[in-house]
Amino acid sequence: MQPDGAAHGPGEPGEPGEPSGPGEPGRSQARREPGTGLRRALGLTALGTVLPGAGLTQTRSRWVGWVILGITLVAAAGGAYALLSQGVTSAALAVVARPEWLRGAVVVIAVWGLVWCASIVLTAVQARPGTLDRGRTFLLAAFTTLMVLVVGGGAITAANYALITQDTVEVVFSAPPSRPGVGAKVVEGDDPWAEQARVNLLLLGSDAGSDRIGTRTDSMIVASIDTHSGRTTLISMPRNLLKAPLAPGSPLLARYPSGRFGSPERSCAQNEPGATGQCMLTNLYSEAEAYAVDHPGAYPKGVVPGREEIRGTVQQIVGLTIDHVVVIDLKGFSLLIDAMGGLDINVKNAGTGGPLPIGGRVTADQRIVGVKAWFTPGRQHLDGWHSLWYARSRAADSDTFRQARQRCVVQAIVEQVNPAEMVGRYPQLARIARDNIYTDIPARSLPAFVDLVERVQKARVNSVTLTLDDGIKPWDPDYARIRALVRKGIAAPKPAKTPTPTSTTAGSAGGTPTVTRTPRTPATPSPTTTPYAQC
Repeated sequence: MQPDGAAHGPGEPGEPGEPSGPGEPGRSQARREPGTGLRRALGLTALGTVLPGAGLTQTRSRWVGWVILGITLVAAAGGAYALLSQGVTSAALAVVARPEWLRGAVVVIAVWGLVWCASIVLTAVQARPGTLDRGRTFLLAAFTTLMVLVVGGGAITAANYALITQDTVEVVFSAPPSRPGVGAKVVEGDDPWAEQARVNLLLLGSDAGSDRIGTRTDSMIVASIDTHSGRTTLISMPRNLLKAPLAPGSPLLARYPSGRFGSPERSCAQNEPGATGQCMLTNLYSEAEAYAVDHPGAYPKGVVPGREEIRGTVQQIVGLTIDHVVVIDLKGFSLLIDAMGGLDINVKNAGTGGPLPIGGRVTADQRIVGVKAWFTPGRQHLDGWHSLWYARSRAADSDTFRQARQRCVVQAIVEQVNPAEMVGRYPQLARIARDNIYTDIPARSLPAFVDLVERVQKARVNSVTLTLDDGIKPWDPDYARIRALVRKGIAAPKPAKTPTPTSTTAGSAGGTPTVTRTPRTPATPSPTTTPYAQC
């Protein structure tokens, strides 16, 4: 072996201009090859991580690399076409709405993740130079391991999301319609609502809990949506309505032949000895559930008696066909708002003028006891727990103002929900939905309803109140008047009259000057004085 810098014989192997001895590589080449080979191996491994199979095409197993790369490019082209032709939301929902596709997606993601990880390892092994020393070999192995963890972790997360979605969709959206032919009519094409002018959703807040016997619909709101414009009318149902009309064919007609829930009073199963007036609308759910237990077979198999009775009765009250029902446990309502990051709400005092309590109850001598805290009026950011109490508080208020607060909270959710942010909290939202939400909206209609929500967010939301001020007495309701108020509330607004421009002249024929007055801009309403009809 010659010392460094000694000349090598001409024509022998070595770097250009740096010949080496017979059969012996040059010292310079020996120093350069490991570094160059390591950089190449790292580069190909990284390339195979970014684009499956791409790095492998530059090794001895290039045909395997081309097959993997070809499949990847074809799949990417198909996905890009779906996104460009349908849009991101529609393309995603087309998969979400079909649980069988989600099951297939889990298998595909798992298999492709394994193939991708194997191709990364194979690329690193075949691109590794034979002369690589132990330190550089360890560096290449560590880098390869990191790339496999990145790709494998992504595949596991994607498969997990698909499983969560499948489970959620099958639990929440698997309920059959209460009756054949019931439900909104969704069609294929550019406008899924072309054959359905209006969709009516019944939103029920259930207060079932460990401290409650049975289920009571603590809040009932009908959302009537014009599918063309997105204009939405929220109709709050007073929970204490008496003599609510039962639906034709209701099994409860056997107990209440008058056709009114709780009439005659002696038949009201909710009445304790010596008490009357307990057959309020809020108690109809539990009444139907108890009746079904006492009379097996009274309701068709698969039908939830409470939901069926509430749906039918609300239809009779408002004069609208209820297309779908959404039930959310109030605990889930609170969790949903927390997942959104809270709500900005213009908190108001009670309709009586005093502050709203959190918790509490009214005693026989009209004292409020058991209050946990008090709301401070003004626009503020509320978490789920406070938002729920703001909607529910009634110890110092009447149901009339409570209904208005509930509408404001629902409206705040619709206006402030950010779909992009919700994607990042998807597993949390899915668990909330699976455990706390029921609906008979079929999974196949999800893309259409997402489109409808987007229309609603761009349109106006108004309310119909059924209070004493509107002539509705809960103890003796005029249901014909209620239906008239609903018809007026959902009617399309009349086109605004175009004001006739007037000009200021030096004077009229009689010499009196004509003055054009500029209307004053109303002051921003105070949180404590804004009418409850306004949120």
